[in-house]
Amino acid sequence: MARNKKRKSKFKGAVSRNSEKQNRGTQYGHLKLPKGMSVFKEEPKTRVMLDIMPYMITSDYHPDRDDEYGIAVKGELWYKRPYWLHRDVGSDNQPVVCPTSMGQKCPICEYRAQLLKEGAKWDDDSVKGLKPSMRNLYVIIPKENKKFPEEPHIWDVSQFLFQEKLNEEVQENEDYETFPDLEEGFTLRVRFSEGTFGSNKFAEASRIDFIERDKAYNESILNEVPSLDELLEVPSYQALEAMFFGNISRDEADEKGGQDGTRDEEEEEEEKPRRRRRKSTNEDDEEEKPRRRRPPARSCKDEEDPDDPDDDESKEDDYPDEEDDYPDEEEEKPTKRKPSGKARQEKDKCPHGHKFGWENDEHDECDGCPVWEECLDALE
Repeated sequence: MARNKKRKSKFKGAVSRNSEKQNRGTQYGHLKLPKGMSVFKEEPKTRVMLDIMPYMITSDYHPDRDDEYGIAVKGELWYKRPYWLHRDVGSDNQPVVCPTSMGQKCPICEYRAQLLKEGAKWDDDSVKGLKPSMRNLYVIIPKENKKFPEEPHIWDVSQFLFQEKLNEEVQENEDYETFPDLEEGFTLRVRFSEGTFGSNKFAEASRIDFIERDKAYNESILNEVPSLDELLEVPSYQALEAMFFGNISRDEADEKGGQDGTRDEEEEEEEKPRRRRRKSTNEDDEEEKPRRRRPPARSCKDEEDPDDPDDDESKEDDYPDEEDDYPDEEEEKPTKRKPSGKARQEKDKCPHGHKFGWENDEHDECDGCPVWEECLDALE
């Protein structure tokens, strides 16, 4: 029978898309796990021993990147992948990786900044519930553990519950900072205490000891270590915007906006004049600026994460540097992209002594700061 050349097969594109999803491994919430890769999960009232493996940076953007010292730059080894996570987004209340984790714009964060600019308080539920929480990805090898085999695992954990304690220990003794090194590294013996947040219980690193390894790792182990940069499932700006403002599901948003976390050139060109209008004090320009429809009311109390216990409403939330995972804490956001020349020339302009144009929205004083917009413009 002759083929109908005009008819488009329903299998066109569908089979290859399905094959691609199978090849990239298991879907674990907001992460894309490589085939055969398992996840490590910390538990309260336990002691674990683990080796943190370095991985090869494959992205041009990394939150820890520091070109001056060659830290977390593309093609080099580093030991963690920080990122920010929005909770309960869309009609199916999904956790979504904030696009700022990849150096891109986020419609939720833009909306939060707009609310603050219009006079909303940082501790209002409508504002606080929009703040993403900070987490880290690691590749770890559990040691002498009955539940987890001695092979590479992905560990996804709140900054507050582990990395902050690790930072403290390394600052106490800088000899331990080589812990991720294949040859000179240390095994970490971590004690997890049990904390509670409401009715939820969580594991928090309360002590970390550094133990000399019996033997060094061969570089061949890096063949088993995935790039953590490629594990984050980041929605495109359009998809996240549709989920948040349209209150639709992740699947519906993916159909509309894709999942590649990128925006086309036309949209980028449209965004530029909008940013220029923001600087203008002309009332006509402000009227031209489109107003987004307010999303459904959400309470931050409904978004608390049982993994993170420090969601203290008496604290001011600095987006996005505190771990709002559920138990908020105060931490410093990893290095952002390099600021403009204007920011470097006006580094002493911040009235609070912070880095003007570098640390926008990273400190308590940023809320209500008289030069907040100028600082943001300098960063852009």
